[in-house]
Amino acid sequence: MKVKIKTWEQMEKEFGLDGDGAIACTFGFINEMEQELPEDRIIVVRVVPNPDSPSTVYLCGVKELRHWWFSYDMIEEIIEE
Repeated sequence: MKVKIKTWEQMEKEFGLDGDGAIACTFGFINEMEQELPEDRIIVVRVVPNPDSPSTVYLCGVKELRHWWFSYDMIEEIIEE
């Protein structure tokens, strides 16, 4: 699935920052995630069920060796299912 991630500014306005300076959304959006997103903010994700939560979460490999957890509230638009 391809999705477009909201901008830092959009998420900061919507969720605010936590005590560590990360976006206070479901899984927290940190500065390192922001820096690794491509310029168009479109990434490929795969849906991974979370047994500890009734919601579904996304796991995304922005770079080959790094995976970040993305939650629905970080997504601006679903580009391709």
